[in-house]
Amino acid sequence: MPLAASSSFRRYGQRDERRRRLLADDLYDQEDLPGCRVWTEDAPAPRKSENYGDAEFLQQQLRLLDLVPRRSIVLAVLLSAAAAVVVGLEFAYAWMVGRAAAGGTTLTTLDVAAKGSLACWFSSLMLLAAAVAALLIYSVRRHRTDDYQGRYRVWIWAAGGCFLLATDQAAGLREAFREMMISLTGTPLLGNGDPWWVVAYAIIFGALGSRLLMDVRFCPLSVCALSGAAVAHGLAVAQRFGLMVFDGGANKVLYLSGSEMAGNLLLLAAFGSFARHVVLDAEGLLPRRRRNEPEDRRCEENQFRSAGPGRWRKIDPPHVAPKPTYQRPATPATVSLPATAAAPSPVNRKLTKAERKALKKRLLQQRMERERKCG
Repeated sequence: MPLAASSSFRRYGQRDERRRRLLADDLYDQEDLPGCRVWTEDAPAPRKSENYGDAEFLQQQLRLLDLVPRRSIVLAVLLSAAAAVVVGLEFAYAWMVGRAAAGGTTLTTLDVAAKGSLACWFSSLMLLAAAVAALLIYSVRRHRTDDYQGRYRVWIWAAGGCFLLATDQAAGLREAFREMMISLTGTPLLGNGDPWWVVAYAIIFGALGSRLLMDVRFCPLSVCALSGAAVAHGLAVAQRFGLMVFDGGANKVLYLSGSEMAGNLLLLAAFGSFARHVVLDAEGLLPRRRRNEPEDRRCEENQFRSAGPGRWRKIDPPHVAPKPTYQRPATPATVSLPATAAAPSPVNRKLTKAERKALKKRLLQQRMERERKCG
């Protein structure tokens, strides 16, 4: 073999090896493409911030759905902390009332019945958090595949209702609505006119709550919390109408504010637990619900699963095809002909000439006999 040929062969082999390495590098680069941003040649050059560079850290920031706690213990701790704040505000008001009875001054910040107090602010904060939870539920529930009727839209109304209640806690919308209805109708109901806003709230939030209760029926914790919120607000309304009697005015205020704050906290618990439920359901982390199936089919499936290798199963034989029912039955012959040994059946052929003569002769004899009897 010539020396030039061997050197060229070696050179081509080295070139092929280099090409294989470059091809492998390209393949590794393509595997890393999903984790980085790529710009085409026609796209404009990416802009870099003067202070933050290319801002790659934005891809690792938390999403809004990451605020929903996945673990039940985290949700329980957050709700327990909120309940502790409610109890602390109640004790602070009781301490302030005892201090005022001893000749001290009162603090509007600790007065749970005054607008602008800590209790009013915290109730409004809980309702705003419930509105945010309703929006998060809506953002997930609208992607459910079996919701053909669009029942997920009720969560938009739920967010609006929570925002309305939060505004009412901060600005006193119910009192403004009461005064407006009294001035328009000139009729203060039950003395102070509270039934005006109570009836309006009962109609709006009663219809909304029933729809929400149907939507959260697969989450028992949300069902219990939502029902408890309705009961707590109902007790507060009953206390406003004087259906529950207390010894002192301080106890009445404590009961009223405690019922309202407990209802708001239970509403937040219902929405928070259902937000966790829908997020886990969307991620496939919830156990599948067992569908209602016929008993026979369930027994057959259990029998099929119990039959392991080496066991015999009974298999039904193939069904016999039913006989056709559209065949016309053969009609019996009404005329008796002289039977012959080799005569074919008179049903499927025409009469011969001799048979027609014999039949005609027999009919003539029968007619003559009838005439003779009649004569």
